[in-house]
Amino acid sequence: MKSVGLLALIAALVGLGVLAFRVGSVFGEEKQIVGTQHDVSVPGTPVCLYCHLRRDPGGEALWTSQPTADTPFSGIKPLCFSCHDGTVSALNSTYAFDPSRPEHARDPGVRGQDCDRCHDAHNTGYGKFVKLPWGANFCRNCHYRAGPADHPVNVDAIAAGFVPADKDWDPLAGDFSGTRLWNSEGTGPGNEVKCLTCHSAHGAQPRSAINTVVLAPDSSNPVPICFNCHFRPRTN
Repeated sequence: MKSVGLLALIAALVGLGVLAFRVGSVFGEEKQIVGTQHDVSVPGTPVCLYCHLRRDPGGEALWTSQPTADTPFSGIKPLCFSCHDGTVSALNSTYAFDPSRPEHARDPGVRGQDCDRCHDAHNTGYGKFVKLPWGANFCRNCHYRAGPADHPVNVDAIAAGFVPADKDWDPLAGDFSGTRLWNSEGTGPGNEVKCLTCHSAHGAQPRSAINTVVLAPDSSNPVPICFNCHFRPRTN
């Protein structure tokens, strides 16, 4: 009878383990990972396990990769960097963590202020896993006072006669310089000036306010980035 009781106990523990395994899968589905680019699971493996551990975690949120102090990749960044290091071209992230290129300010390891300031690895309903409404004016989700007091946005540059001399900013092709014009929705090429015309959260120019065009040599004069559009021959 004792052996029967022991077998029953083992069966119950196994059942609980299977339940926890399934709960992990359901949680992944609830967080909308299944079917996204972050779904790198194989059949029979919970989608969460590639970024999180179910037991013996080494840090907050059960991360599989932990902060590394005093490196450019401190905070939660090592976890992101394990894929977004430029070796996985399908993720279009060749330039995202080039330490020689400025990126948006972060507070490493501070929840909500690291990479997760703008991104959530789970599907958010917006492009590029960003947490806020996407588009070329994405910056204004936080920098809500930016605009006419600084530089006008949502302006048709072509109609005004200004055509950027360098307009092909494309880090995936090794081009880290240029001022892009966008469509009115800010989702693709067009004629309008948007926040991301002159700024980029990743792959910006060194010694700049995450600008996509270099400043003057003394880093205090914005003339080069301005001259990329202004004082060019008009199209009419």
